[in-house]
Amino acid sequence: MWNVKVDDYGLSEDDMYFVTYRISNLDEDSLNFLVNNLEGETVVEDEDLLLNIFYSKKFFPFGSDDAKFRMEDFIKREEIEMTYFISSFLEDM
Repeated sequence: MWNVKVDDYGLSEDDMYFVTYRISNLDEDSLNFLVNNLEGETVVEDEDLLLNIFYSKKFFPFGSDDAKFRMEDFIKREEIEMTYFISSFLEDM
């Protein structure tokens, strides 16, 4: 079964907020489908898909004061939400 982890997040050199998701254990067809159809920056690294999503400061999931005190909870929530999104996306395959 594939899984999603937040690999990195923060402010880029271009002053854009970003979250990089690592999607692991994808079969070859799913990996190719996601690379060819997802919006956002994608890179394949060691058979994992790295998906980089950019956000404005207003929508950055880790930018709130609450996130600073409960970062682990916010990271887990992002992983769950992206898992749901990818799952729904793969249904269209």
